[in-house]
Amino acid sequence: MAFLLPGCRLIGLYNWSWNQELELTVITRDGEISGSSVIRASYGFRPEWWGWGDRGRSIIAHSGEAAFVEVASGRYLFAIMSENDPAMAYETFIGPITTSREERIEGFDRLYRLRETRALPRELYPTLVTFRDINDPASVEKVDPDNLEASFGPGYALDGINISITEKAPTKGKVNNVLPWIKSYYDRLLDGEKIQYLKSNTPFANSLASGSFNTESE
Repeated sequence: MAFLLPGCRLIGLYNWSWNQELELTVITRDGEISGSSVIRASYGFRPEWWGWGDRGRSIIAHSGEAAFVEVASGRYLFAIMSENDPAMAYETFIGPITTSREERIEGFDRLYRLRETRALPRELYPTLVTFRDINDPASVEKVDPDNLEASFGPGYALDGINISITEKAPTKGKVNNVLPWIKSYYDRLLDGEKIQYLKSNTPFANSLASGSFNTESE
């Protein structure tokens, strides 16, 4: 893990990168099971003079693949990746991200050095999804974390989600093994369209692409 050299800070450029693991634990008819993934997350600030407004100066990034668990034979629960991944860690381990630049610098300095696991607060849960047919990208649908039975049937419940700042290397290859079609959808949405449509027949699939599950195209 690394952040920019002190010389970069002298000109107002800050950047932190760390590895974070998300673990899903599900209660099934056959007992408790879990699945996890480690991603690389980054957050930073450009110099004050770089852009207009603090949002324009923020640098937010992640790379890797989504955490998932095989809930039942051929049925998977995924926690899709999003721009919120770095903030998810900060708010779990440090607290709300404030508008104070100094407080955020101090907070990210602390987060960067952590090696800890905590339960992810319910309000920070990522979007959970499943596929009615794992071989059909357009069959993707949201899963209610408070009602897995609606998606998987009686006897299934989400026990919780843990988040860790870790030394483990980012996970590679697991998602592609489960979603062999994923490489064909980096340039299109999961319903096969190139752009989003207001009147799509499958609006949720029309809002997601491969990058929600794996940012690595190779």
